[in-house]
Amino acid sequence: MRLLVACDDSGSIKEVVCNRKTDTSIQKALQPLHVGVHLSEGLHSRVQDMALISETLLVVSRANGLVQLIEINQVARDLGDKNVDLEPKFEISDLKVISSVQGLLDDAPLLSIHKNSKKRSKPRDGFVALRLVPGYTNRILCATKSGQIHILSLHDRSLQILKSHRVTAPLEFAQIYDNVVSKQKKKSTSVTLAYGGEENLVKIVRISGNFETMEKIWEAKNVSNDRLDLKVPVWPMKLRFLDPVPDADSSKVNFQFVTINHLGHLRNYQTTRGRKPISSQPLLAKNEIATQLQVINCDLTPLNNVKSARFDDLKFVIADSKKNVLSVDSSANVLGKFGNGDITGSPSFVNVVDQKYLLEGGLDSYARVFDVSSREPLCKCYMGAKLSSMLLLDDEEIDLPQSETTGKKRVFKQRDEKVEAIENEEIWQALESSAKKAKKD
Repeated sequence: MRLLVACDDSGSIKEVVCNRKTDTSIQKALQPLHVGVHLSEGLHSRVQDMALISETLLVVSRANGLVQLIEINQVARDLGDKNVDLEPKFEISDLKVISSVQGLLDDAPLLSIHKNSKKRSKPRDGFVALRLVPGYTNRILCATKSGQIHILSLHDRSLQILKSHRVTAPLEFAQIYDNVVSKQKKKSTSVTLAYGGEENLVKIVRISGNFETMEKIWEAKNVSNDRLDLKVPVWPMKLRFLDPVPDADSSKVNFQFVTINHLGHLRNYQTTRGRKPISSQPLLAKNEIATQLQVINCDLTPLNNVKSARFDDLKFVIADSKKNVLSVDSSANVLGKFGNGDITGSPSFVNVVDQKYLLEGGLDSYARVFDVSSREPLCKCYMGAKLSSMLLLDDEEIDLPQSETTGKKRVFKQRDEKVEAIENEEIWQALESSAKKAKKD
């Protein structure tokens, strides 16, 4: 199993090679076979999102407004004086930045909104989406909290800004519709996108095939006032499209989607039936904040939209801002909990891969992989920093050599000396920075 993990404190991308049942929290358990540190750029340049666009190319967005194109190459490990026959055989990744674009963030639009926000800290712009545009191999869409939609062009292994659009801010998500995509790339193919955020109702826009124009084609409407006739807060956090309603009136905008809002309400929408949700189910206890939404029991598109036109019988993974990652159904019944109390920090990243694996990471600095169907943990690796994004490059098991004397497979607890030196240096730099700041205060 090979993972790429984005760590906030050092702004690095760490590669983890491990087998199932790896658990760094237990001394006698199987340990990672390799942990490599790449492209450390510091906390202010931390990675916010990662996306694979081919087997050897990766794009990452950073908190300083930079989007990088990274080449991934497999190279042989340096075993030094170690006995080759007693070492597991696998290659490690070498990550190299080959192109980048910068200046994609803008704090200004968020400052005017901040006075009406429930967030007390000073707003900072950041990336909320980074994805390859469906139907294209050379167009990348990235969206920011401040409402900027950037289309990046990839040509001759070089990134450039092709076009930028502005939408209503702030954004918590920007989800591309890829349920119906033409198999043949055509210049007339448009891109459909849904977005929303704090006091920003879900809106659907369509970007033209040449990416020059964008128009709003639908906007949601808030649910009715509560029993005290007070306005219900608007704050959609995540959205997943479903297939369109079959045999619907072709003159109407035909989309179906499910959202989770800040207060943990799961809402289903059919644009052919109006602007309000057709159902709204509370999933979390009062005062708990929902942050994640994934569908786990049906076929998904490459962008994790649902290949089904039915809301019934869907199962979801949701996460709150405390430490819970829950499996629930469409009737708001809790089916179980991932981690079973092992997760001790807010899960800032949750993603489903091939309906087989659930990747989770967050404030407690552990990168975890779970089996989706059984919710059993497959591996748990301590990364030493808060995690913001994870990718599963492959799920292959590494054959471990057997000891000639005992016939038992070795449990590898090795630590890469270079990795340890880099991590130690990062710790000292953080301590020195804190000491300087304390003197100034």
